[in-house]
Amino acid sequence: MSLEIHHREREGIEILNLEGNLTLGEEDILFRDEFQRLLNLGRHKVVLNCKDIEQLDSVGVGTLIWVQETLEKLGGNLALANVKLEHLELLVVLKLEAFFAVFDHENEAVNSFFPERQVARVDVLKLVRTLMKPEKRTEGKQK
Repeated sequence: MSLEIHHREREGIEILNLEGNLTLGEEDILFRDEFQRLLNLGRHKVVLNCKDIEQLDSVGVGTLIWVQETLEKLGGNLALANVKLEHLELLVVLKLEAFFAVFDHENEAVNSFFPERQVARVDVLKLVRTLMKPEKRTEGKQK
């Protein structure tokens, strides 16, 4: 599935709804080009709504790192919202869970750009504990 990017703006924050794959190939190139367009417009505060990302690979994660570092150099920031559990797991495996500002909801991600507002980031410790729990097996299925 290719990548579709839908733009919105809220309180001066650029919100990108990503739909499809953020992987090696034309999807990654499309995302980088779109991000460069935002930079050219002076947009340095960005929320990525990730709820409709189907696949995320190491190239996609590398692109997110590049976006975060680029925005920080320009005095901006990146916030990720609605990240799927399997994609959070990838960030944990790559030891990047603390590198990104990850939020359960878009509203919290937007509020993170305003210091006077209280926000709740994804609880990484809770996530790691969830990932470490052995899967529950139902009785009677093993024979």
